[in-house]
Amino acid sequence: MWFTRDMAAKWLALARKLFIPIALGFLAYSAWRASGRLAPLLATLSIRYLLLAWACWIAAQWIGPLTTVAFARILGLSLGYRELSLITVLRLPAKYLPGGIWQSVARFEAYRRLEVGKSDSLSILVAEHLLALGVSVAIGAALLLRLEGIEFLRGAAAWALGGAAMLLAGTVLGLLKARGGGIKTFVEIVMAIFSTALFWVAATASFCAYWAAAFDLGGAEVMRVAACYLLSWAAGFVVLFAPQGLGVFEWVAGHLMASAWPLSVTVTAVAGFRLVTIFADFSAWAIGLALSGILRRAPR
Repeated sequence: MWFTRDMAAKWLALARKLFIPIALGFLAYSAWRASGRLAPLLATLSIRYLLLAWACWIAAQWIGPLTTVAFARILGLSLGYRELSLITVLRLPAKYLPGGIWQSVARFEAYRRLEVGKSDSLSILVAEHLLALGVSVAIGAALLLRLEGIEFLRGAAAWALGGAAMLLAGTVLGLLKARGGGIKTFVEIVMAIFSTALFWVAATASFCAYWAAAFDLGGAEVMRVAACYLLSWAAGFVVLFAPQGLGVFEWVAGHLMASAWPLSVTVTAVAGFRLVTIFADFSAWAIGLALSGILRRAPR
């Protein structure tokens, strides 16, 4: 076989190394081009909305593990929300290590120490990522389909919604087949999808609150911003050589957003959301650290 898994991993690693400086250069250039127009926006930033964005993102990090709980039940693992949420939240800082995969690696190692089999750990991580992608595209495409009167965008949204439905259906059928089906398994899969949707509601609310801190948003504009965020995240996710969707998320969002501001301003403003998520991730991690300390000291 002329193209092996090891070769693919090496090419992916090389693509990541080459892409990161390009993406950072693109964002730096956008910020430089937008510097003259950013000052008025920064002067009128709403601290209240920024705090709301921070709080919503923290909430999302504690909602996300509900999906993991559902998958653990499907796999027959005796792990509850307390263990699984702390495993996820306490490894949030690993997201920011070079490569963008180390939180998943750290979680995999934590599951191994809890004597969870490799196949079950991998099933959880893969199913979570597939659901995250499918649900984000489904919600984003549904919102865009409702909003847009432009035939091309309506058609693109319809195709995206159909693709997301197929991805979700494939995930559900794969899990049902792998675990032997049954009503209990199906209910847990529905709970996993619902939990993932709830995570995206909180995450999208965080981005919309952040956007409202700098720009005036009406009802329809909130829905558009929400759709743009979800679809832009999905675009960054599927580009494997872009860690955390760096550059891709901002570029796609900059083109999807209906803004009177130049593209450089929009891209830079979108990139600024990463500062909110970094601060919120470390805040969620600090909360998890404090809770784990309290739980260790609590009498059993």
